[in-house]
Amino acid sequence: MQKVKEMLRNNKKIIWIILSIFLTIGLSISIYVENNMFYFEGNQIIWLFLCVFIYMIFKQSDKYEKKRLKVCSAILSLILAKFQVLGVVTKNNWITTEVIVTKEIVIFMIFKFISFSILFYNIIKILFSIIENIKWEKTGKDILRTNLKSFVIVAVLLFILWLPYFLNYYPGITSYDTHYQLMQGFGKIPYNNHHPVLHTFLMSSIVKIGHAITGDYNVGIALYSILQMIFCAITLSFVIYYMGKKNVNPTFKLLTFIGFAFIPFIPQFSIAVWKDVPFAMFMVWFLIGIIEIITNKEEFFSNKRNLLFFIIITLCVLFFRNNGVYIVILTIPFVILFFRKYWKQILLIFLLPIVFYYIITGPVFNKLNIAKSSPREMLSIPIQQMARIVKYKQDELPQEYKDLIGQCIDINNAAENYDPTISDPVKNTFNDGTFNQDKLNLVKLYIKLALKYPGETLEALVGNTYGYYYPEAVTYPVATGVYKSPFEQENFMNLQETQLVNLPIIDNMINSIYEKKIPIISLIANIGFVFWIVLGIVFYNIYQKRYKYLLMFIPVGILYLTCLASPVSGELRYIYAMFVSLPLFVGIGLQRK
Repeated sequence: MQKVKEMLRNNKKIIWIILSIFLTIGLSISIYVENNMFYFEGNQIIWLFLCVFIYMIFKQSDKYEKKRLKVCSAILSLILAKFQVLGVVTKNNWITTEVIVTKEIVIFMIFKFISFSILFYNIIKILFSIIENIKWEKTGKDILRTNLKSFVIVAVLLFILWLPYFLNYYPGITSYDTHYQLMQGFGKIPYNNHHPVLHTFLMSSIVKIGHAITGDYNVGIALYSILQMIFCAITLSFVIYYMGKKNVNPTFKLLTFIGFAFIPFIPQFSIAVWKDVPFAMFMVWFLIGIIEIITNKEEFFSNKRNLLFFIIITLCVLFFRNNGVYIVILTIPFVILFFRKYWKQILLIFLLPIVFYYIITGPVFNKLNIAKSSPREMLSIPIQQMARIVKYKQDELPQEYKDLIGQCIDINNAAENYDPTISDPVKNTFNDGTFNQDKLNLVKLYIKLALKYPGETLEALVGNTYGYYYPEAVTYPVATGVYKSPFEQENFMNLQETQLVNLPIIDNMINSIYEKKIPIISLIANIGFVFWIVLGIVFYNIYQKRYKYLLMFIPVGILYLTCLASPVSGELRYIYAMFVSLPLFVGIGLQRK
């Protein structure tokens, strides 16, 4: 064994050259699923440059030999490689074809997995070692000073820099969800909690105020857009201010300001009339409260104003998205685990909002005849599984299973309705009554189908989720303009998109990013890429033994898990909180304290 190690040390360069060629081939290989044939895109000069780059990575990575660094890098690299391979075979092969597992496909996946694992392992080692030597703490001149004046100036600047989006998309960005909520708020249909009632009420009230003043519902939408812009500008300005309070490097604060001001989807979201935007902002405030508990627990728990403010923010998280209750409830045990000494205060600030939430959404909603949201929202994966099996396995599907599936969804149109990345077409045919009456049999059906058709079941899961962990997935673009219902009777407000200023450059920037036309830059709007960054910071904290800092990732982590069960694979608005929280994860999560 000693001789083998010595031989490897003496022939490192040769080994690196061989591995570089191997990985370059591994990255370039593809497969035609239909005829089980491998093919390469090898006659491109870019692969030669890639081979040289990989060799340099091996050479640099060899300098870092800490055992803990190797272990953390290896585990993270295996996780990312798995995500990458699942994404590759889904996007390029199985998403629109029947799942067929052959010897060639298995070899292809193994080859890809090994190639990505080796490459990611060495890159992560280098990145973690570099991060260790970066001064994330405050050094040098701070242009964005940490005081009230600077906080107000930054908020005003953000609002001004976002105004072109408001003028270009006046009166704001709406969707079917917006329309559906306004129908409730204006009494066209009964209230229900599919979309949070509090947000529906506030949004409708603001639109009514605008209409009452001017007689134009478009002004009401514009008023809501402006108020939301102000709230977003204040929140994101406070993120920069708060990082200053935590001695984050001024250069990073400045970069954060530039990102908030000029990354197109940030101002685009600020005028989107959806519940997801205020919820994301409340999640940021909630996260800041968690960070305060981590870094300043004694002062936080001894200050009644802090406790009251956190209770209010927790209530907002609960009432502005229905999955907020999972975030709050599942965060509690982790907070208690790290700060057992303050368990009484922790239970107070978490349980008080939860009890209030259940009183309102239970007895109060029942008294007001406000219906609860449909269970189909959390059953997207099983629904997609049924539809995919009907689409690709209908001829061999036993009549018994057809009958059971037919009780849950419209089996006659399931194949036509099935879209691998969005469950809405099939989900909208789901029979809530069947589920409510017999939940156990639906679970049994899911398990039976999974055992009999594991390939289609797995691909239904991956197809409906891979947009959240595969950086090369096409992100669903954030809508622009005003939604127009195909039903005339629903357009009661006569909302009209009216460009106060025509700025085609904004449309071009947005389209280019979402359509992946700009190398590297387009990644900033990709959920999978941002998730990889967050996951990397989590493992860096594990590597540095900063275990209590892992608590700051729990709320967004729980939100992320709920998104995996959502109807759309890679809907940016669902996970927007992760994007606006990223500067806090980086600035505070990478400090060397």
